[in-house]
Amino acid sequence: MIKMRKRLLFVLAVILTSTLFLVACGGNDGDLDPRAFQEVPEGPWNTPFENPVHVTAVGNHGAHWSFAPGDDVGNSPWTRLFEEELNIVVDFLWTSVDEYPARLNMDIAAGNLPDVFHIPTANILLFNQLLDAGMLLDLTDAYNSYASERVRNFQVMDPYTIQGFMRDGRIYGIPRYYYGQIDQPWHMWVRNDWYIAAGSPEIRTVADLENLGRRFMDEFGASYGFAVANDLQWLFRTAPMFGAYLGNVHDHQYFWRPDETGRLRPGISFPEFMVALEHWQRWFAEGLISADFATMDNARVEEDIVNGLVGIQPWWQWWGWMNGPTISVLQGDDAIFYPFNLPTLDGARPARGQIFFPNLGVIVASAEFENPAALMKILSMVDHMRASPDANLTPEQLSYFMDDDREHSMTDTFSIINPATDMEQFIYVREALITGDDSQLFTTGMQQKYIQSLAWINNREPHGIGAYLQMGAGDRSAYARSQHLFDNDWTVQTALWGPIPPEFAAAGTTGDLILEEVMQIIMGNRPVEHFYTVLEQWYAQGGQLKEDIVNELFGN
Repeated sequence: MIKMRKRLLFVLAVILTSTLFLVACGGNDGDLDPRAFQEVPEGPWNTPFENPVHVTAVGNHGAHWSFAPGDDVGNSPWTRLFEEELNIVVDFLWTSVDEYPARLNMDIAAGNLPDVFHIPTANILLFNQLLDAGMLLDLTDAYNSYASERVRNFQVMDPYTIQGFMRDGRIYGIPRYYYGQIDQPWHMWVRNDWYIAAGSPEIRTVADLENLGRRFMDEFGASYGFAVANDLQWLFRTAPMFGAYLGNVHDHQYFWRPDETGRLRPGISFPEFMVALEHWQRWFAEGLISADFATMDNARVEEDIVNGLVGIQPWWQWWGWMNGPTISVLQGDDAIFYPFNLPTLDGARPARGQIFFPNLGVIVASAEFENPAALMKILSMVDHMRASPDANLTPEQLSYFMDDDREHSMTDTFSIINPATDMEQFIYVREALITGDDSQLFTTGMQQKYIQSLAWINNREPHGIGAYLQMGAGDRSAYARSQHLFDNDWTVQTALWGPIPPEFAAAGTTGDLILEEVMQIIMGNRPVEHFYTVLEQWYAQGGQLKEDIVNELFGN
């Protein structure tokens, strides 16, 4: 049972204990260092320390954080939980709104590492740099001895991810894992009221999709057919329709798969990419892609969607949270978009779901940190509260810890995610919605998705659209569409199943060349055949190095 003691009483008790200790020890300040090593108590992972342990941390303080009156970053439901249940005080040195990587790099350069921090996926090369510099703590013994069995079992579910953060058999980072591979396939999201008015046609082939885009323009006032932004990421995610798999070109990672000889090559080098380029160039010429494409950033595209200027968008499975509430208010409840599997040229089967290495960064500790057991207890507590069937939280506690996205935002630094989270959520929430029995929903995520889905189904409450479209809309939900691909073994996985190799840094920003030249081809300023020259330049400017190292590390 969670002890909700008043913070003030706890602080007074600590002050009183500290005062008596000072008198007894003659005021030896060295004995009172709150960050000095503390003996780890015997017992289960949630056994509290005898004396308070202070852990310094930094975090990605999103603009969406919502604090109750009197709360702040260092005094929230979660920091109080760590203190009251584990006797661990988390001291945030800073949190940054949308500038976390830059702030972290500044601290590293200045040698001011906090005890604990996480390295995001986009900055994962930093892990090897810090490890090579001797700045990261070996977490092996603490992980094996003091992390909960639940957390350690994630390594059993996915035995490969943690190996990317080991050296000589020792663990220097705890992967944050991921919500599940069911998250990864992209869908083609289609505005529902227009779709129904158009007769709910099949979308099996690329031609079907193109015809629907034209009808939305001709009959319903859409300004263009497909909503894609000028960073090309959304457009590149439509490549599986043509049998091409491009990956995160914008992050210079790519999508690696074997050619006919078995050599691993990036998706941009396969002939199917030329087919995709031909279609994208024609889409632009025909107005299926906006004439303003070159200047349309993500925000501009989202404005067009909610303002009724476009009715089709390739996107992740969480479209309902991004645009759902706004479009329901501005365009009506029936205007929300529903997901469809990506079509293909022949329409025989949907496009394969692209599966990337999904790990969401790594949690590390400074080499100077003296209490790694405290970190393992915090990681285990966050997982227990968010995902364990043994948490048994009351509705009041659920609200206290989880409302206003506190479940994610305020635990960001310490989040380790069950790799089967969203698959389990989908299975249990779908069953509860069918039967009306919610007694088997054993995680807060399941309970929330169920409640939110019902909020939309029963009362058309906009805040429920995200969960409803993700998993609550029956066979029309995004996860049902993705599950169909997994059930039929219709996915393709990148061969680079691990963090970005540090050797990639020497290859430079190869993706910039691809993005710049592909944009020119799409807009008709270069012929499609020009990409053969671009590919030669890519290999000469660092691509060959990347391909060689990927084959060396992952070729088998």
